[in-house]
Amino acid sequence: MAETTESATFSPRPQSSRRGGKKRHTPLDRVLSAGDKRESSFASRMWRAIADTLTGSSNALLRNVNQDDIRYRLLRAGFPYGMRARDFLAFKMMMMGLCPVLFVLCLPILDYIFTLLGIDWNVNFVWWLGAILIGAFYGFKFPDIWLSILTRQRQLSIQLALPDMIDLIAVSVEAGLGLYAGIQRVSMRFDNALSEEFLRMIHEVRLGRSRADAMRDLARRVDLDDLTTFTTSLVQAELLGLAVANVLRVQSVRLREKRSQRAREQAQKAPVKMIFPLVFFIFPALFVVILGPAAIRVIATRF
Repeated sequence: MAETTESATFSPRPQSSRRGGKKRHTPLDRVLSAGDKRESSFASRMWRAIADTLTGSSNALLRNVNQDDIRYRLLRAGFPYGMRARDFLAFKMMMMGLCPVLFVLCLPILDYIFTLLGIDWNVNFVWWLGAILIGAFYGFKFPDIWLSILTRQRQLSIQLALPDMIDLIAVSVEAGLGLYAGIQRVSMRFDNALSEEFLRMIHEVRLGRSRADAMRDLARRVDLDDLTTFTTSLVQAELLGLAVANVLRVQSVRLREKRSQRAREQAQKAPVKMIFPLVFFIFPALFVVILGPAAIRVIATRF
């Protein structure tokens, strides 16, 4: 009965909304038609042409770079702006050319500021060369740092959304849906990174991949401890024939307790984080307000 319910609900595409004659776009539409959306924008097509020109003129660079690793990192970051591996390499090349120019332009500004301050600072060839080299280094590292920041932000959003989505998946399974039908039904109701990852996993299962492999690939792709534990529990439950609804409930309670624990830890760290702004910004202002009138009065009486 559960398999019948799952096969009936685990449809290849969500049904379009007929209300008003407009199609309702869902997270699954974004997962399946990401490439079409990238090509529809004029700015995206212009950037794609520039990226192909930059990377096409350096085929030796493309052969020496591990593009699979770049694709994996872009996948973990959610393919920001629809970037391909060639686009990311072109972005790196552009930053390596742009940052040295910006650093070189900063030297005359610094020279002018030091001149106003009366500091004798001679901008010679060593400074120009250093600005070019440091700018090229920062231009090379900036795209990697930017991608790492996007990945961490995506992991945080997935971590925050996971307990609520597991609760709804458990309710759907208890109502009679199969596990993957419940995951799809709940993912359609959310518009976040976790729903896109779940729908990508479901799409891989439809294409013939085993459920266990799709689950493990989801955990490896997101690289989050909570999601890894969740997927491992589901894989073990399917292998051992355990009740999936009970497993979902246990995982939901565990994740909510961990979320509360993380919130308490952040609250305990707050006083330490407040020391720097208190000492360097708030206390000096208070001292000026409190001691300022007294200092003026003392100076006036002495002179």
